[in-house]
Amino acid sequence: MKHPTIILFATCLLAACGDNSTDLHGYAEGRFIMLAPDAPGRIARIAAQEGAHAEAGAVIFQMEDASERSAFEAARANAQAAAARYDDAAAGGREPEVAAARETLKQARAAQVRASADRERAEGLFRTGDVARARLDESVAAAETANARVAELRERLTLAALPAREDQLRALAAGAKEAEAQALVAGENFRRRYIAAPAAGRVERVIRYAGDVAGPDRPAVRFLPDGQVRAILFVPEPILAKTPVGTNLVIFCDGCPTDAKARIVRLAEEAEFTPPVIYSDAERARLVFRAEAEFQGFIPPPGTPLRATITGAEAAR
Repeated sequence: MKHPTIILFATCLLAACGDNSTDLHGYAEGRFIMLAPDAPGRIARIAAQEGAHAEAGAVIFQMEDASERSAFEAARANAQAAAARYDDAAAGGREPEVAAARETLKQARAAQVRASADRERAEGLFRTGDVARARLDESVAAAETANARVAELRERLTLAALPAREDQLRALAAGAKEAEAQALVAGENFRRRYIAAPAAGRVERVIRYAGDVAGPDRPAVRFLPDGQVRAILFVPEPILAKTPVGTNLVIFCDGCPTDAKARIVRLAEEAEFTPPVIYSDAERARLVFRAEAEFQGFIPPPGTPLRATITGAEAAR
């Protein structure tokens, strides 16, 4: 024997779904987002309570991040060092180094002048026969050595004032770029240990708490973005023509204000059997079309049973 309540419920639905009725039945559905970390680990803290509203970007929960933090700090330090090496090479010699090279060249030039004078005197004395050939050769060798020393130090001074060679600068620039990219990756891995709200919305349920293990397949929080609750209604085939996309509806539910409204924004192209909340065998044979409607103003909680009515000129079509 069927329960009287079920019989009465089915009878009411049969009446509501008659060909001349403009009533639709359904429920409010929330489009939830399951928040989970990209990599598994333990939850360090939950930053938001159930039912709390969060702005977009607000941290909802934090994963343990000791290894990611260390990797990020090391990569950042390496990137700073690589950039400093490139800047140092591109800038050329520092002023103290250039000044030291200039002073050494000055001393070498003074020695060059003395060696040149000694050579001239030795050549004169050799011509008069006052010095031996060996003494002249020593003076000539000393003068040539002094000249070579000046030439060498002049080149060193030029190199000290110039930046590094082009190929060396390219290698240093590539190293700095690679280190910067590694720092960006490490920083992103570190930031991903802080799971934030993808949009403004409400923390609907906390599934796991501090100390629990969470991961890509083990979410920690169920989140409902603002405006992501829609009315799911089932349109009987006989009144399908009266409910195209854009149809305005009046919504009735427990807790709904008297002026609650919605508008159909999507309508299924294929029919389906009457939803299982209707327990009449006869009614199961009927086909309905699933419709989605956006609430206009008031939004009931997800799961709320709804009744919608087509009114006015739209119902008379």
